[in-house]
Amino acid sequence: MSDYQRRIRWMHEHFGIDRSVVDTFSPEEKRFRIAAMREEIDEFEAATDHHDQLDALVDLIVFAFGTVERAGYAEVFGEAFTRVMDSNMTKTVGPNQKRGSFALDLRKPDDFKPADLTDLVEGM
Repeated sequence: MSDYQRRIRWMHEHFGIDRSVVDTFSPEEKRFRIAAMREEIDEFEAATDHHDQLDALVDLIVFAFGTVERAGYAEVFGEAFTRVMDSNMTKTVGPNQKRGSFALDLRKPDDFKPADLTDLVEGM
């Protein structure tokens, strides 16, 4: 578990919303967390200076890591991250029409294999 994740867990414990107290990750909480992350993306989009951009990105990561912890993925997140990044490293640089054809995007080659996370979430 990364230092960032430990700090998120500590924050959740501090406010009494950690998994040992509120162990259910409900559909209502999922909707809330999606709305919160979208709000931070909107704030990043609206930001006009580096301070506000950085603040929005940090808040987005806090909500994302908080969601990892609340959904019960904290213990497997590091391994999942490694597998997804290893898979991503097989991509090539080039425009991806799915996201607006930005030249510095990553594209999946024809033989792309997505990360297999099945064993990490079995029994959850």
